[in-house]
Amino acid sequence: MTEPHAHDAHHGPGFKAYMIVAAALSVFTIVSFVVNHFVTGGSIAKETGFVIILSVAVVKATLVGLYFMHLVVDWGRLYYFIIPAFILGTMMLVVFLPDIVLGWKYYVFPPVP
Repeated sequence: MTEPHAHDAHHGPGFKAYMIVAAALSVFTIVSFVVNHFVTGGSIAKETGFVIILSVAVVKATLVGLYFMHLVVDWGRLYYFIIPAFILGTMMLVVFLPDIVLGWKYYVFPPVP
């Protein structure tokens, strides 16, 4: 009897790839802490430390998204989520724009009777 799911049907990264990504995430976390230590010690400027830590955070988020959220193998399906999110986000911005622009007058400074 044949199994319905063949062993060759598994697509995507294997255990070794997950361990490499986990190690890379650990190293990037250590880099963030070291940079923060140097910033608080005064060895690195705050702006430089901010740029380094933000870059590390972007790389870590990309790795998590690609490997642990399986976007490496499902990249084509991502467009079905991204495009509606951008459309709905734009529509929400347009709908709330009058409240954002004009609402501060009425809520910060109530009209005097």
